[in-house]
Amino acid sequence: MNNITKREKEILDCLKKDPMISQDELAARMNISRSAAAVHISNLMKKGYILGRGYIFDERSGVVVIGKTWLEVCSDPFKTSGKVDVSYQGLGYRLALELLKFGAEPILLTVLGQDEIGDQIHNHLLQKGIKAQHIIRSKDFPTAKRVIVRNGEQTISSVEEMDVIECINERYFASKEDIIKNTRVLLIDGTLSLPQIKYLAEKIKQYNIMSSIAGRPLVWYKEKGFFSYSEMFLVCQCQELEILAGHTLGTEPEGYFPICRNIIEEGLRALVVMMGEQGLILATKEEIVCLPNTPLQPVQSDLSINAGIAGGLASGLGFRLAIRRAMGSRTTGETLPGKFKIKKTPNNYLL
Repeated sequence: MNNITKREKEILDCLKKDPMISQDELAARMNISRSAAAVHISNLMKKGYILGRGYIFDERSGVVVIGKTWLEVCSDPFKTSGKVDVSYQGLGYRLALELLKFGAEPILLTVLGQDEIGDQIHNHLLQKGIKAQHIIRSKDFPTAKRVIVRNGEQTISSVEEMDVIECINERYFASKEDIIKNTRVLLIDGTLSLPQIKYLAEKIKQYNIMSSIAGRPLVWYKEKGFFSYSEMFLVCQCQELEILAGHTLGTEPEGYFPICRNIIEEGLRALVVMMGEQGLILATKEEIVCLPNTPLQPVQSDLSINAGIAGGLASGLGFRLAIRRAMGSRTTGETLPGKFKIKKTPNNYLL
């Protein structure tokens, strides 16, 4: 389990075996004081492992990533070296790799062929620490491949063999429904077909799973109705908000607050806006804040921020600390650095 101490895990195991145990009995069994037992139980509730009084447990754990994986060969014959790069790609694969950077052990739901390339990718995933036991190995199609010819940054031509991606479908999702419904956070490859994404979106609602879709522009999420999903958070660039608004929003984070508020009012759980070197905007129903980058803190990619937030939420953190973790502040008990923009509400001031 993530973000849980050894003692908390011992107490959680004890409570699961004997849910009717009193705090006095628990303290005696753990050889600790009753007040210490109460503190541990309170911490387990804050971290989401116990959902309420009566020791109702949240058995969900970790992050599940659903998306594409393929072998990519990229060549630039216009360079004197004639360099050829071979790599594994696909949004599902890349999200899973990003999660590893934050200490998560993601489950990857993807599809590979029953061929040598599929074996190589599968072994690579296992070596990296990605849980790959639920990947489908297709007998009917080879592992997906893409070959790209470039001249510098310009793509001259490309050819791909992606028939196996058709196996990422409702039948596959239905066979892995227990995995999906028992995850804390679900990350979805936005380049999957819309029917596939809509199917998963219904499961998100049905099982109340915190989730995010990566790899699409913000206007696409609005057009497809995803702003109304209270179980979903989205990550975007500030320029995407300007496209959605139809005009420039200025250079200060406060200029983006009104449109962020409008999006959240449609039902979205959280919106995270990347403001380059200025940091990030976090918009939820409770607050709209700017979280600035600290000195020497690198600007992270969209995928890294998305994965970092997912890993933090799966560990029991709230959105603000999960975002700080994604930005590079790994210590969850830290004092958050930097100045914060202040938003006045009718009841109080929110940092």
